[in-house]
Parts: sequence; structure tokens; C-alpha cells
Amino acid sequence: MAILEVNRLTVAGERGDIISGVTFSIEEGETAVMIGESGSGKSMTARAVLGILPDGLQASGDLRFRGESVFHMTERRRRTYLGRGAGIVFQDSSGTFDPIRTIGQHFTELFSVHFGLKGQDAKQRALYWIGRAGIADPARVAAAYPHELSGGMRQRIQIALAASLEPELLIADEPTTALDLNIQADILELLKDWKKETGGTLLLITHDLGVAREMADRILVMDNGRLAEDGPARQMFSAPRSLSAMQLLDDWRTLGQVPPADQAAAPPLLLDASGLSMSYRTGGLFRKKEIQALDQVSLSIGSGEIVGLIGESGGGKSTLARLLAGLESAQDGTITWHGTKDWPDAVQWVHQDPAASFNPGWTAGRLVAEGLEYRGIRQTEREQTARHLLSQVGLPPDTAHQYPGEFSGGMNQRLALARTLAVSAELVVLDEPFASLDMSSQARMIRLIRSLRDREGTAFLFITHDIRTAFALCSRIYVIRHGQIEDSGSPGELKASGNPYTKSLLEHIPGRGVDLSNHKGGAL
Repeated sequence: MAILEVNRLTVAGERGDIISGVTFSIEEGETAVMIGESGSGKSMTARAVLGILPDGLQASGDLRFRGESVFHMTERRRRTYLGRGAGIVFQDSSGTFDPIRTIGQHFTELFSVHFGLKGQDAKQRALYWIGRAGIADPARVAAAYPHELSGGMRQRIQIALAASLEPELLIADEPTTALDLNIQADILELLKDWKKETGGTLLLITHDLGVAREMADRILVMDNGRLAEDGPARQMFSAPRSLSAMQLLDDWRTLGQVPPADQAAAPPLLLDASGLSMSYRTGGLFRKKEIQALDQVSLSIGSGEIVGLIGESGGGKSTLARLLAGLESAQDGTITWHGTKDWPDAVQWVHQDPAASFNPGWTAGRLVAEGLEYRGIRQTEREQTARHLLSQVGLPPDTAHQYPGEFSGGMNQRLALARTLAVSAELVVLDEPFASLDMSSQARMIRLIRSLRDREGTAFLFITHDIRTAFALCSRIYVIRHGQIEDSGSPGELKASGNPYTKSLLEHIPGRGVDLSNHKGGAL
């Protein structure tokens, strides 16, 4: 029996349809996974199902929950439908929490509204659900504020909040995006446990085909606001019918492929870091604590080489990036450039969120040419160079007149790379550049970075928490943990490594082991 039936769903705004004629149903007890690129309409479909569309958007068509029209529910009925009938786990957990309320207060307020529970009964139920989320010390977490928890822990709490109302349908919108692979695995396991224990129905939204492969009974493929394909999960991997599904499968193959080992001689040494150490002091005036961010870290990068640095959040990756980019000085150790300690202008850093480093009032063309302006290059020449560099990174030249706020995350990453080319960077430090990009954008960025290396001779330090993308892009990889280099080698060498931490990173890859031999590739 279908718990959710969606028939000719259309969501329209002032500029036209965002979702057009989407039709599907989800059976009771099923795990359906909706997949597609950013902007394909996945999250908007989920919001329409819940009746929480942004202002200015209007939904039409027919949407039924257990045969009842969602669009014709009274306000009172809608309040019970939201939470008890259908629950939601958002991608950005920060939007779920009130920063001035403790975690426990978030639970007790829900229980008061939906179950009439108050006082000690509500508190005990809150501790029970916090513990169900796999958290070892529920009382401590219940007393904490949202900002005091890690991103992975906030995501666990968000799932527990939604599950605590015992919904019949749980919608999880990109619940694992930008999380470390081990935390992603924990979140997926938590969703599996919820489904197994309650028999509930799960609609999981993701851009990661590996997550879909691990979780799905059925896969719904969205493309440009339309449903491109709907079928059993095995069909997606063995015989996809739509061009959209075929492209997603090809992009996943790109992320799952290890390039052949480079047989050429080692490139000339560009950068050599030896024995880098860095610590920070945190806390108040009377309770200071010293954190050892880096401890005797050494690595090297050759000219035109793509080197990876992988590890979990808090492992020291970004601290090392700041040292190598010359933004901070190490407390101990040395960094040499072409064998000297003279630091060049030819090192550029691309932040995880490049748009945050852009002046929103500047056009893309001016942002690209900023470095040329400081060097006294004439305006006409700067504009011509900017248009050329935009085309070099796959952006149309006329985007020079647009603003970064008009671009997608992937387009802003390309814009940031164009800025580095303008100043003839020899080394570009990419700090988690794929963290917020969908799978297809990641595959395109991998191809772009390779082409820039081949065409310009640029070297890259690729910093990531995702071992898949590092394997797909890098010739050598360093594994960092707790501020120390744990392991290093080529992708092939790391695949065969006996290091427990490296093995753990590999084991937590979503959908690992899927046979894609029919699609000219293979999983890790």
C-alpha cells in the first residue's frame, strides 16, 4: 500500500516552474532514494510534500498521505501531519536548532506540543532519544547548546528529534553532505536502525550514488525539475534508462576510479615541508588549554604534481594549509620553495567556501582580474584576460558581467580557480573544495583540475575528508590524524595499506564494492 502518492506535482514561482509534473508513489516500509544534481528539484519536492514551501512559491497537482489530500488539510490537521505523519531531517542542521535553547529543551518542547508531556516525563523521554542516537552521555548533551556540538553530533540529534515523534514517513534531505566518511556511515546506520526498529518509511534525498546504492530499495532520479527515472535500485546500476541516470552513474564511476600509476620520473621538487609543529591556546583567562594542531608534519610537492591530504575534521588539515599558503608561520619546522626559504607570490589558497572570500559587489570579471589590477595592468587588458581565464575554467566569457551571488557552488569554485590562474600560481592549495558540491560537479571539477595541471603545469595540494575524491585525482596522498602524518603513498599503495586508520577510511566509503564493470569502471 502506498503511504505517499504524488501526482503531477508542480511548484511555480514568479520566474516559472521549478518542479513540473512530478509523479511517483512510495510504498509503506520502503526506502526510496531521490537523487540528482544540485538544483534538480529534490529538496523542493520534499518541501512540497511537507507543505513548507518558501514564500512566493505555489504547489499544484495532487499529493496524498495515506489517501488524504495534503493540500486540503486544515491547519490543525497539518500540525499533526508535520512531525507525527511525516518528519524531516534537513541538510543544514543549524536551521533546526534555536541557539538559545539547550538540546534537551528542543526535545521537551516537541513532547509538550505533540504528546502533552511535561516536567520529568518529558526530560526522561528526551534522554532516551538522545541515547538512541548513539550518544554516550545523554545528560551532558541534553544540557549543551547546539553550537557546543560537532556537525556530526548535531545531525544525530536532528534525526533523533524527528524520530522521537514516531513519524510514519521520515524524509532525510542530504543528511550526510560535507560530513567525514566515518560520521556519514554512522548517520546511515542510524537511519537503518530507525527503519528496522519502527518499520517506518524512508525518503532519502542525496546527490551521492554511493549512498543511494547502500540504502535504496528504489531510486528516483530528478533532472531539471522533472522526474527522469523511477525504478528498483538494481536497475539504476545494471540498466539505467534515462540519460540523466547514465550521467550520474558515469560521474560516480569517475569518483570511484583510481588513475593508473604515473610511470614518469619524479618531478622537480617545488615545496618541501619538514617537521612542522603548531599549537593553539583556547579557553578563558583562568582555564586555558593548549591544543597541538600539528606535530612534526613533513611532506613534499613536486612541480605540476597533484598531492592529496586526507583526514577527518580536526585532524590538522586546514592548519597545515594555512602554513603552506604563508598565512601563518609554523612554531617549529621549515618550509622551502625551490630549495630556498624565499616565499613566493605564486602560492594561492582556494577556500572551502570561495564565495565567502569574494566581494559580493564585484563582478566575476573584476574578481578574476583583481591580482592584475594590483600589478598595474591596464583595464582593457585585464578585462580581456579575465574573459579568457573564465573560458579556461569552463565558464562562458559573458559571466564576467555577473556577480558571485548568481553562481552555483560549482561555478564559484571555477571562478576561484580562474583567480589563481590570473597570477600564474605554481601551487594552488584546495581546502575541502568539494565539500558542498554534488557528485556531478565533483566529477567535472576533477576533470578541470587535471586539465589545468596538464595545460598550465600548476601543482595542487588537494585537502579533503573524502578518500574517494583523493584517489580519483591525486598521484600521491598523505593521511593525517591528530596532527600527525599516519600514512602516505600512491592510491594503489594506500589501497593495500595495513594502517588501521587508512583501512577505516576505505571501509566507510558509501556503496563500496559495487560492481560497475558493465559501465567501463569499477568501485574502489
